[in-house]
Amino acid sequence: MSSSVVNLKNHLIPLEEINHATDNFNPQRRIGSGGFGDVYKGILSKRTAAFKRLKPGSYQVQEDFRNELEMIARFCHENIISFIGYCDEANEMIIVYEYASNGSLDWHLQDLNRRCFITWTQRLKICIGAARGLHYLHLGLGESDRVIHRDIKSANILLDDKMVAKICDFGLSKFGPKNQPNGQLYTKVSGTHFYLDPTYHESGILNKASDVYSFGVVMFEMLCGMLAYYARSIGGERPQPLINLVRRYYDNELERLIDPAIKDQIDSGSFDMFKEIAYECISFNLKERPTMGKVVEKLEKALNIQEPQTPARSLQTEFDRNPQTPPYEEIAAFIECVEGDIGFSYGKPVAAWTIYKCLLHWNCVEAKKTIVFDRIIQIIISAIEVRPSVL
Repeated sequence: MSSSVVNLKNHLIPLEEINHATDNFNPQRRIGSGGFGDVYKGILSKRTAAFKRLKPGSYQVQEDFRNELEMIARFCHENIISFIGYCDEANEMIIVYEYASNGSLDWHLQDLNRRCFITWTQRLKICIGAARGLHYLHLGLGESDRVIHRDIKSANILLDDKMVAKICDFGLSKFGPKNQPNGQLYTKVSGTHFYLDPTYHESGILNKASDVYSFGVVMFEMLCGMLAYYARSIGGERPQPLINLVRRYYDNELERLIDPAIKDQIDSGSFDMFKEIAYECISFNLKERPTMGKVVEKLEKALNIQEPQTPARSLQTEFDRNPQTPPYEEIAAFIECVEGDIGFSYGKPVAAWTIYKCLLHWNCVEAKKTIVFDRIIQIIISAIEVRPSVL
């Protein structure tokens, strides 16, 4: 415990610096909010960061703040949001994280114009990244500790500038000793409705399988393009939330629930592998739920099945096709070109030339294309903010 306290002291950030970074918590810099408080975007030591400002006052908030700090100071994984520092001064409780420029997964899923540009292959990769992060938590830290997140949901999975998944928000998370029988903890039930493991909700007994259930819900959100707390009507019947529909149609008609934006992209073998492991995750029987290591393994197999079905094509081939609406492969290649440090080819600025050709080829900016250009602007702004001036 003492080593973690020393480590935290090394990450203290004065409130004055945070006020300067966020322009005194200017409302225009607010990028998110929740029951805990608000999240702001700012520049700290020439680095773009997210500032999670907790609401002051209650003992529970203070406990969650300390709990999160004790954990995140010890995490080090590509798929866990990186900790920068914190402030506990003048009745302010603030945690500073790396900034994930593409926001939360639920932000993408809840809007068709954003969702339709996340291909099935990208969704698989996002699921794999988040699963790896959760597997890291479940494996344990040090000799005796492991972490149960307790609030896995699409809102707590962030996406960076390369669409890499990052698990965040550890205010409700719990440390648990590996050597405890069955890895169980008896706790006050916490989490988010529709993602919450029903077995944990009824018994108050928490274990890693509770996180697995919640992750299974997220997987079906990705497949169906529908957030867990939304209701949908099939065939004129009474609207039902996502998991109710999944349990009803899984055996014979799950295809009816697939997000139309990706339905024509999915290889049948990849679909079968994905749906089977996702359904095991939401089993009512704890013993039937897989470990997160098993989930990672199955998702990687689903990706390996899927990827050979999409033959690689050059940008020039995509330009020659001249479709009315740009295809997913073309957009992915376009974004990769913009994000990459490509430089010049035969005296021609490659990224700028690609943008010009795409604008010319796509003819006009339609509603569905707007999100692509929004993404480009985000990339450019992010690059300007994090790179020091050369003047």
